[in-house]
Amino acid sequence: MSTFLIFIAGVLFLGGIIFIKPRAKRELMWKTVLNWSLFVLWYAITWTGISFVYINASVGHVKATSTAIFLFLGISVVLAVVLARLLGFIGVKKASNAVQA
Repeated sequence: MSTFLIFIAGVLFLGGIIFIKPRAKRELMWKTVLNWSLFVLWYAITWTGISFVYINASVGHVKATSTAIFLFLGISVVLAVVLARLLGFIGVKKASNAVQA
């Protein structure tokens, strides 16, 4: 089972690189570095959380499992939203046909 999780982690990492690459290269150099750093940090925290939950759930540590789900899921969602905002996937749409006086 853990070999399968490692395989899925690698596939998702490469998929994320392919997905982010066109949007990350359009920005300034510092923003590109920030985007890639946030992606790697988000990915590492997400899979650390998944492995932590998997290990604790397999040995029956209910309290540690629930705490890890809360902690790692919260951090992962916050980082994902920040990364999506920086890449332009979410944000305020600009009015294209604004009447100017």
